[in-house]
Amino acid sequence: MTRGAGDMRRLIALPSLVALLLASAACGSGGTKNAETGDSTRKTCEDLFGTAGEKWVKNNSTQETGLVDVKDLKTAKADFYDDARSWNPTSKATPSFMPAELCRVAYRGRQRRTSRLSISYGASVFLFGSPFGEKSDVYDEEKLVRVNSDAELVVRKDNGSYDYSVYVKCRTPGTPAAQETGVPLAGSMTDTLTRNTGTEPHLQFLLHSAQVVAKEFGCLNHHVVPAKAPVAG
Repeated sequence: MTRGAGDMRRLIALPSLVALLLASAACGSGGTKNAETGDSTRKTCEDLFGTAGEKWVKNNSTQETGLVDVKDLKTAKADFYDDARSWNPTSKATPSFMPAELCRVAYRGRQRRTSRLSISYGASVFLFGSPFGEKSDVYDEEKLVRVNSDAELVVRKDNGSYDYSVYVKCRTPGTPAAQETGVPLAGSMTDTLTRNTGTEPHLQFLLHSAQVVAKEFGCLNHHVVPAKAPVAG
């Protein structure tokens, strides 16, 4: 099932990603204060990046940053459950699930549309254990970083830009057997904001976010998402 892009997103200044990402009150598109939305957005980003991730973003940003108002974890969880329940293990059709963007850090001002650090989660269109890292006709490079039997990381390079993905077995209520491998939880990080081009920190903070999201989504299987990402070979 495919979802629309949603409401127009608003740039929210924030006091850190609290104090660390620098800015002030949350404002809606009409310029009025929207403290409830701002607080929710800040809390989600803080949880997804963790304290170390907040510091990393601050230390690798060249200008003042703020947050863009995107989807919340509750909505993303409901979307993931709907997609997982729609999975038909006998169907050969390629699913068209849409991930939910949960946190976007952007430079304030002109560059906010082109420079961003974004984390998204949703149902995966790939089976868990897909042959990532083999020759790809889509990406310039694709590398699989095995974590354990419940989680895996993938680094992709396309036209000089890197994208980072994580896949986690996450069983949801009311789904067919083996749904956790047929439609695993998928997360992604896109970074055109920081000056850091290293693979390791991106995978580390993405894996941390996967811990947070898997717990929030209430996966029924006893999955294990470790605190530290393995070294990408």
